[in-house]
Amino acid sequence: MNLLHLLAEYHKEWLKMAHKFGAGDYAEDIVQEMYIRLNKYIDKPERIMYKNQPNKLFIWVTLRNMVRTFQNKKDLMVYTGDMVEYDIAEEEYDLIQAQGFEKIIDKVWDIMKDQHWYDHKMFEIYHTTNMSMRDIEKETGISLFSIFDTLRKSKEYVHEKIKEDYEDYQNGESERI
Repeated sequence: MNLLHLLAEYHKEWLKMAHKFGAGDYAEDIVQEMYIRLNKYIDKPERIMYKNQPNKLFIWVTLRNMVRTFQNKKDLMVYTGDMVEYDIAEEEYDLIQAQGFEKIIDKVWDIMKDQHWYDHKMFEIYHTTNMSMRDIEKETGISLFSIFDTLRKSKEYVHEKIKEDYEDYQNGESERI
């Protein structure tokens, strides 16, 4: 199976990511561009794979960068034909919300960098792959209780550190993050 088939299995997930970054109606186009870019520049699919699955963190960073590039170039676009009316305030709100979400994700990873390497690695494996706790147990030989307890404590720690920022995000006040 080639790289494009592997990536296409997660197409809906990539679309959700692009929407959350603020791509709006262009999410499909940006995801398609991502497929082309990855197919062109990744000579070995193993480089972006983790246990026969696409590395979601790698895809997340790629899509985030592509959406940012698109948003910077969008101001330079020239429209021809019928103009579609849209609410600029709503579009700016969506962009601010997407940027707020991105800031929260960045904070989570920064917070986890300060944790013990085991906690950080377990958190990373669980959140960047589709592996369940039981799958991690089978692959690593680490007890399910240890995995569950580590992830629970990490979640509580992260929740404590970003609680106010997340509440701002939920209340639509992403600019305060």
